[in-house]
Amino acid sequence: MVLRFLSIASVGCALALSPIWLAAQADNQEQSHYTYVSQWAVSRANWAEFEKQAKSDDAIMQKLVADGTIMAWGDEAVRVHTPDGYTYADWFTATSRANLLKALEQMYATATNSAFVATTKHADLFLHTIAHGGKTSAAGTTGYLRVTFWQAKPGMGDALEHYVLSQVKPMLDKDIDNGTLLMYNFDEEDIHTDAPGGYNLALLFPDGAAMDKFFDELAAAGKQNPGVGQVLDSLSVDKEHRDDFGRVIAYQHK
Repeated sequence: MVLRFLSIASVGCALALSPIWLAAQADNQEQSHYTYVSQWAVSRANWAEFEKQAKSDDAIMQKLVADGTIMAWGDEAVRVHTPDGYTYADWFTATSRANLLKALEQMYATATNSAFVATTKHADLFLHTIAHGGKTSAAGTTGYLRVTFWQAKPGMGDALEHYVLSQVKPMLDKDIDNGTLLMYNFDEEDIHTDAPGGYNLALLFPDGAAMDKFFDELAAAGKQNPGVGQVLDSLSVDKEHRDDFGRVIAYQHK
């Protein structure tokens, strides 16, 4: 199911970089989505207050799903912390920039509450979601979110993007169907606050058992194919790779 995730043999690697192959894949992209992410650094003493405020804002998100403005949203508490990193994040996804901005303006109504004002650092991302998959999930669904970041080598962005769409996306769609994944997003920045060429793949698992299943399959793929990771390694800057991991404390998908 994820047998070829992040890997193909040497012949496939050459194919992935072929201009003819890339041109053929250009016609296979699905409808674009857009995702807005807010990241927050909250002192430990204020975690409970921040989560309480996030929960109260979820009612707005539920209304925006009900009226079709957005299709998914979630709140995350970071579980793998870094010294200067963020402790919380929230996001929502729509099928157009117009709907994403409509949702954003409604969320700004609560932006000056005390929980948000008390944060020590804050950043936002406005993303073009190149590929999205998800199944209907009720408000309040929980899980674990792992986000992998890549920086494409100069001139290799299109090759990396098309590789993920053709080789990785079908496997993720199968994992959506069988319940191993609740949602995935493959994104690039639409509003660039960082250098162009950055991509992320966000995977939302329902629980730890589903995550074990997913990565057990990756390990099995590595044994069957020694070239695991060869393509993405050839297309991305190794030192720029990183991961984020957190507990999703509330999630909904239309």
